[in-house]
Amino acid sequence: MLAKHIKNLYDEISPIIEEFTSTVCPDCESVCCKQKHGLYEPEDLAFLVSLGEKSISDGSHERDPEGSCEFLGSKGCIRPRWQRPFRCTWFFCEPLLTYMPERSPRLYRRMVALLNEIIESRKALLCYNESQE
Repeated sequence: MLAKHIKNLYDEISPIIEEFTSTVCPDCESVCCKQKHGLYEPEDLAFLVSLGEKSISDGSHERDPEGSCEFLGSKGCIRPRWQRPFRCTWFFCEPLLTYMPERSPRLYRRMVALLNEIIESRKALLCYNESQE
């Protein structure tokens, strides 16, 4: 199943991103995890429904887009990466974008390859879902 493949890709990319963010983010003085990044788009909901997730909020209730994300805990996001809105996976601040390729070019290349595979797999899943309607 394509949705499970995408979930596995998220599970593979998550420790890579967390390795980078665990160094950069604790020293950050501003919160990147804002409500505007934490809203689900229709494509996110299609992926989650394909996995059988039914309890995910679509973000339709009123929130301050510049306020901290409601899922931000003391150690980062409280949701597993595959349950987060897609933009939460690829939204990186400038300090992180500078740090990642310098810290570990090999790991950074692997992360970029995984992000590309997630993107292509999501496109295939969405095309498949549209053809089933």
